[in-house]
Amino acid sequence: MSDSGPLFTAGLIFSALAFAAAVGLVAAEKLRKWQPPGPAITPALVVYGSALLGTFLLGGQGWQLAVPLALGLATSVAAHRVLRDFTAAGRLLLTTNAQLMLFGLAWGAWFIATIPVSTLTRALLFAGYSLLFLTLPTSLVGSFEQWEMLGRRTWRRPRTLLPAGPPDRHPKVSLHVPAYAEPPEIVIATLDALARLRYPNFEVLVIDNNTKDPSLWRPVETHCRRLGERFRFFHVAPLPGAKAGALNFALRQTAPDAELVGVVDSDYQAELDWLERLVGYFDDPKMGFVQTPHDYREWQDSLYQRMCYWEYRRFFETTMVSFNEWDAAITVGTMCVIRCKALEEAGGWAEWCLTEDSELAVRIHALGYSGVYLTTTFGRGLIPETFEGYKRQRFRWIYGPVQQVKRHFRLFLPWPLGHPSALTTAQKVHELSHGLGPLNIARGFLLTPLGIALTVSMLVHQEIVIVPLPLLETAFVFLTARVALRWLGYRVVLGCSLRDNLGAFIADSALSYTVAIATLSCLFNRPATWRRTNKFKALPLGLHALNSARTELLLGLVLLLFGASAFAALPQPGLHLLIVIGILSQGFIYLAAPVMALLADRGIHRRQAGMDVYPIVKTVQGPVVPELGAVTPREAGSRVALERPRPHL
Repeated sequence: MSDSGPLFTAGLIFSALAFAAAVGLVAAEKLRKWQPPGPAITPALVVYGSALLGTFLLGGQGWQLAVPLALGLATSVAAHRVLRDFTAAGRLLLTTNAQLMLFGLAWGAWFIATIPVSTLTRALLFAGYSLLFLTLPTSLVGSFEQWEMLGRRTWRRPRTLLPAGPPDRHPKVSLHVPAYAEPPEIVIATLDALARLRYPNFEVLVIDNNTKDPSLWRPVETHCRRLGERFRFFHVAPLPGAKAGALNFALRQTAPDAELVGVVDSDYQAELDWLERLVGYFDDPKMGFVQTPHDYREWQDSLYQRMCYWEYRRFFETTMVSFNEWDAAITVGTMCVIRCKALEEAGGWAEWCLTEDSELAVRIHALGYSGVYLTTTFGRGLIPETFEGYKRQRFRWIYGPVQQVKRHFRLFLPWPLGHPSALTTAQKVHELSHGLGPLNIARGFLLTPLGIALTVSMLVHQEIVIVPLPLLETAFVFLTARVALRWLGYRVVLGCSLRDNLGAFIADSALSYTVAIATLSCLFNRPATWRRTNKFKALPLGLHALNSARTELLLGLVLLLFGASAFAALPQPGLHLLIVIGILSQGFIYLAAPVMALLADRGIHRRQAGMDVYPIVKTVQGPVVPELGAVTPREAGSRVALERPRPHL
């Protein structure tokens, strides 16, 4: 082990500096349109030359530097062949990140094995280390999905609309609108928007399942009659299966000549050209579905909902685009169009899964059909007004994909261990990442009690482990580069201000406990039921709003108290100080939840006081006749949510 330490240390510092240099190169490329002059090898020489010089300045020397340098150059050559559609900076970003992760794990194993600590302390360190090792694959894939928008030069698969103009043919589309105990005015506004669609051949089936209060569904039934024979209303009770059960019921009522099925959530207002711009993709007989983004309206005047909005957008502007490029796009439950034949061959909607939408995509892909995700918004819904609703929605969105992986695990294994399917390797990798990626957030939840036990063990055994300077240097460089990369992604891809970026970070942090609990609950077979997102206007609760974040509040305060106490008990700085800082950081992450709960309640109070006036949807009292030649809200720039202009990629 005597030669391993300097080698791993040199590799760790070199890889961290190379990663930081690659981030800088990507930033220069995206913000300044600058690329290193000269031959194609120049960007690699810039990155690895900078890392080599930086490592020398930080004290690294000897033959050990030849190993990470040779590895970096070799992976760059391999990436040039495999990732031909990426820019040189994009390839270097991905390869240096992977190299840093590998050297980090190697250095960590060597460090834990050689430091003079008790058996209990070493065992606890290796327990935490094993969690890092197990989540490394999903971390690497998740980083690839989020950074592909920054690093890719050429896009092979469609992600934008077909050329404007009416389609050559008009296959019949059956639009399904499931509803359960929804405010009737919101559902009616959704139906009015569908009635205005500039498409000649569609029907609308409204399925109200299990709503007990007739005052909620009777007005919708009456309005469907006003809208004409295209609109059919069904009130079904009892009907098991939640939203999936309602959609399966709708399938049985679908017109026999319908070739396509569209799904619209009851609060989504579709744009006029939604169908006419999508149906052309189904001229390809292997096209199984076309999905458009989740998007939202009426969020601009609420700080809380603004934070939620930009937190939502990251997934749809980065990860979903990456899914699509590898033909691993998923359906997300609304504003999607699906081929009837593919839906029937797949066996309909899964009533056992909390995310029946993305689960369906797995089975459709397994049959050999393709799917497309388009980045253009065609409809906007409502963001949950309360933090409780936000958490409930996210729990469902995390629990369901884990269910999918568990249920279809054999589809992802190679033959002969797995079940035969048409899934490609890329589709399997991205689906596993979609289901198991939240483990990277649950990791922080699991490491916290280990960190507490480790701190106690080191204090009891009076163990002072001096933190190696290379670890501090690497941690500083890595964290700085990751923060810069997050800012760059929001700035370049989403066109988001720094203020909104910070707001999205707080919203994301506020959900960390919910994500961890949803992931672990499903992994360990804790049952969960489908719970809808409440769309009724909420009342302000004052400090009682903290009830929706009481667990996170308690955890945060306990971790801060423990961290402060441990810090006071530290005899001198050492490794345990870094562990305590990690515990304090996790405590602050948990405290983001009560902050969001109070901000949500403040927004509700301001709305009630008339300080934030949202546009009121006026429903039509008679049949709606689509206006030929009318423009969409997207074209006219109406009151709906308008995104900031994004720099050209």
